[in-house]
Amino acid sequence: MPKQKPQSQILEFEDIKAIIPQRFPFLMLDRVIELVPGERAVGLKNLTGNEWFYQGHFPAKAITPGAMLLEAIAQTGIVFFHACLPKLRDVTYLLGSAKIRFLEPALPGWQLLIEVTPIKLTSTAGILNGKISVEGRIIAKGEFALAAKSNTTW
Repeated sequence: MPKQKPQSQILEFEDIKAIIPQRFPFLMLDRVIELVPGERAVGLKNLTGNEWFYQGHFPAKAITPGAMLLEAIAQTGIVFFHACLPKLRDVTYLLGSAKIRFLEPALPGWQLLIEVTPIKLTSTAGILNGKISVEGRIIAKGEFALAAKSNTTW
């Protein structure tokens, strides 16, 4: 009998909040439009001119800080990792090395499409590819590592 392909899921904002520990003002994922455990996660972040970081970055011409783009990739990675390893609960996610290239500035009014795919997964860690695109243009891409550490061992 052929192996069945995992079903894709869609996660709304409240579903995401139940998975990732970040909250306002660092919640950089509005919706997950595709989540296939072991294969990929695709998330959305809508950038508005009201984002807190635009007040100082930069007042004359707002540009999304690269750290916030990396945070969006990492949060999509956490959702992906959580779907792959559902037995892990009550954990802290640690972002390891990140080799992300920023190819174009992200501006207010844009909708970021964030895609994460695995390079290597273990029972508590993973190396993932991440990319952000806007209207078909890749504006950031690269690799990053995530690990899960049980909060009970601290």
